[in-house]
Amino acid sequence: MRAETNKTGSDPREQADSEAVLRHAFEGEPLDPEVARRVQQRAHCITEEIRRVHGVIDDETFQELLRDDDDP
Repeated sequence: MRAETNKTGSDPREQADSEAVLRHAFEGEPLDPEVARRVQQRAHCITEEIRRVHGVIDDETFQELLRDDDDP
């Protein structure tokens, strides 16, 4: 559980990490390895939560969903 949040409800460290990632992506600023590690860990946790709640979708079903998005 997060100990401290700002008025928008997001963790200040997460906000700083997000800004660092954006500067890295759009301005070519080097990304601190510790920031990268935290971002990857959060992504892993989010992915695991999605899998826990929704399960794993098989490739055939996933491809069908993509085809549905392409229909006018």
